[in-house]
Amino acid sequence: MRRWLARVGALTAAAVLIAATAPIIMADDLTVTRGAGDGGVAREREIRDIKSEIHRLEQRVDQLENENGQLKKSNAELKQNADKLQTSTTQQLSEIQSRASAPPSPADFMDAMNRFLGRYRFTLVGGAAGSYIYDRKSNTNTFALDLEPIILWQLSDKLLFEGTIEANLPAGSSADYQLPVADFQYFLNDYAELVMGIFDQPFGDWYEDQSPFWVNRFITAPLPYNVGSLIPPTEVGLQLRGGFQWGEMGQVADYTIWSGNGPGYTNATCGSNTPPSPLPDCSTTTALVGDTLVSDNNIRLNTHSPGFGGRFRVYPLPADSNFGRLELGASTFDGKWLDGFWLTSWGVDFNYFRDNLQARGEWIQTYRQMPQGLGADNRQGWYVQAGYFLTGLQVPLLPSELDQYIDRLEPLIRYSGINQRATVLGNVITTPGIGFTGSPALYAPHAREVAVGLDYWFAPSIVWQNELDLELPRAGGFYSDTGQAVGAYPNDRAFVSQFAVGF
Repeated sequence: MRRWLARVGALTAAAVLIAATAPIIMADDLTVTRGAGDGGVAREREIRDIKSEIHRLEQRVDQLENENGQLKKSNAELKQNADKLQTSTTQQLSEIQSRASAPPSPADFMDAMNRFLGRYRFTLVGGAAGSYIYDRKSNTNTFALDLEPIILWQLSDKLLFEGTIEANLPAGSSADYQLPVADFQYFLNDYAELVMGIFDQPFGDWYEDQSPFWVNRFITAPLPYNVGSLIPPTEVGLQLRGGFQWGEMGQVADYTIWSGNGPGYTNATCGSNTPPSPLPDCSTTTALVGDTLVSDNNIRLNTHSPGFGGRFRVYPLPADSNFGRLELGASTFDGKWLDGFWLTSWGVDFNYFRDNLQARGEWIQTYRQMPQGLGADNRQGWYVQAGYFLTGLQVPLLPSELDQYIDRLEPLIRYSGINQRATVLGNVITTPGIGFTGSPALYAPHAREVAVGLDYWFAPSIVWQNELDLELPRAGGFYSDTGQAVGAYPNDRAFVSQFAVGF
């Protein structure tokens, strides 16, 4: 700025000096011109050059004055912005000081806790259901309630905790609480994860995908997963699972391999399996052919090699196939259940969906070694079911106003069965509960069941379900705890109505 002012001053002084001397020069030039000829012409040219330089200097001065005005304007704008920034900064500092001196609000406290504990803290999902149950054989009319909150806690991008608390209120007793699932899931990458803790048995897809009452199309479970379950519902251990795409979009496969405590049975106790003895003495045992699998969380002393198993599922049809969606699966479950006696099992299953149709089925085979003199304990079980949403169905002679209600209906049918050498009469329970009618026919060695259902879906996770069960057991087998042969087993009928909500 100083250089610019000095330059302007020098130019101005030169201009003043030239302007002051111009009349004298012009007068002399006229005199010279009148008397000197060519000398006068040169002097006139010099005068013109001086005038041109003065004009150029005047233009430069005007330009500099204009630039000076712009600089002043910019300086004013900068000062104005600086004043605004200073005011805003002062206000923000004042707010920060006020918030620092004041106690934290509930929202700020929760935000700080979430940052400390993880990305999400206790995301709550799950379901609740209430049922009415009637069984003809036991002549019971029962109401039952169930609540299953599921806690999901994401500790980081790779680590998730899942816990399920089941609280059910069966007839004639107080609430019963269980912890069917409590595990940590660690995501190794986008295609694989480790699961550690108590988890649903990864056999087929019933326990993991279909057993929740707000997901199950029926109210009860098919016979292979009912009171005579061939596979335990939960396992305590470690599993590795993942998936990959092998073809076009939708042509994928997934796998699960696991190891855990293995199977246990209700009557598989040993003679001196009591403290302070750390290991059971199985010189005597009360193991029985046909006894039922332990349905708890399988947290027990393991005196033998752990159980193990695997599952592989493949989806052969592309996502844009006109033939629908098909899943084919195969599973294994193996382990020692009593100080060296093996249980080996395998199963195959399918799921098929196309438009309004959904169908699924499964076959399970188990082989269990028994102590000497008891023989083998082999079992088979199966089920097949289908349902069809009536969405878009046009029923003749019915008012069109009823279409919105018909669209929400889903009729269902299921056939299931189980074969085994024997059952234990002392294990028969006839107290109804959520998902269980209490029919004694379910415990027959050769149980058969036809279930007919009709669901009304208020929303994808809110459903009113109605189910009629026709128990049609076949003769054969015996009660292993009494030795009594099982002859013609009486048929039974049961009706269940349930309102279930998933949240």
